[in-house]
Amino acid sequence: MNRAIVTTVLVVSALLPAASAQAQSATTLPGRLEVAIGTVWIGSAALGTMDANETTGTGGDFRLFSTSTELGSAAGLDSHVSLRVTRSFEAEAFGSYTKPELQVRVESDTETSNAPLTVTGSIQEFLIGGAALWYLPAPRLGDRARLFVRGGVAYLRDLENDGTLIVSGHAYELGGGVKIMLASRDSGWWKGMGARLDARAVVRQKGVAPDDNAHTSLAVGASANTRIASNKLPSK
Repeated sequence: MNRAIVTTVLVVSALLPAASAQAQSATTLPGRLEVAIGTVWIGSAALGTMDANETTGTGGDFRLFSTSTELGSAAGLDSHVSLRVTRSFEAEAFGSYTKPELQVRVESDTETSNAPLTVTGSIQEFLIGGAALWYLPAPRLGDRARLFVRGGVAYLRDLENDGTLIVSGHAYELGGGVKIMLASRDSGWWKGMGARLDARAVVRQKGVAPDDNAHTSLAVGASANTRIASNKLPSK
């Protein structure tokens, strides 16, 4: 978990030069409602190991084999709908869809000579949740770019075997990024369009994991956004 969180911080920090290069004079993030659609890449996660034991005649345990499970990395769809609550905070609904590969490695099999053996299968994974987003006070980035930090919680649903087996869980997200406005205007309902880049740690619990422990992955997203509704922002 610590490695994913540290990597998230480093990726967010790497976004700063790009944001500075895009900074020009313009209205800062006009409109109160933002809709963003793009792509996300979620890294792999080790889901732990388990032993298959047989009870012996003396009441003890004899290990038949052990398994280690990993959920592979995958790219997919990412979406966000954000509503400005104050000048610094937004409430956000988000969702993502990916198809990672589930890998189960069988080792130390005492009954066959096939071990180690790896069994794979495709998973359809949905994350749907809500988050709070806070814009950092960073005037040196200019009027077109704003840095943010973000934290959220999501409902997790994994579909196995082409959807015939459904398992659920939950996930937490923590990270940050930058939003850059590419075009904006003051009149009309459409207020502007831009890009959003972010990095975050995704902490899953349950789902296809064989245990109830937390399993952390690094996620990186990029999306195009459009901002609409009134330009009048609430006070801080």
